Amino acid sequence: MKLWAWGSAAVVMAVHIFMGLVVDVGDTGAQVTSIDVLAFPVLGLIISAACLLMLRPRVRVDSRGVEVRNFLGARFYPWDVVHGLSFPADARWARLELPEFEFVPMWALQSRDGASVVEAVRRFRELEDRYMPED
Repeated sequence: MKLWAWGSAAVVMAVHIFMGLVVDVGDTGAQVTSIDVLAFPVLGLIISAACLLMLRPRVRVDSRGVEVRNFLGARFYPWDVVHGLSFPADARWARLELPEFEFVPMWALQSRDGASVVEAVRRFRELEDRYMPED
């Protein structure tokens, strides 16, 4: 996912810088000011920053509990409310199981990441066995 995030941000910036350079070339009848020329790279920065939000998802596990950080926010779950980690066969990402059949998607553990997600799930389950209290 890192490659996609950086690649899409670079393409968006390249296109917007190019458009900022060529927007006032020629006479199309529209009046183009310096604000219009600057607007393209600024919009490119904003859209590129949105593309880089794909780099935010993260999962941290320690003796106190599990912190899940997805695109917009992070939340900490102590071990006494965690029921485990599941990765349904048809799911794109893992999920943290909570009481009352609730769950939190863990976008940091995506199925398309292949072997690295298998290793991450294995490490999570090792820490879960070590820290999660017995029922």
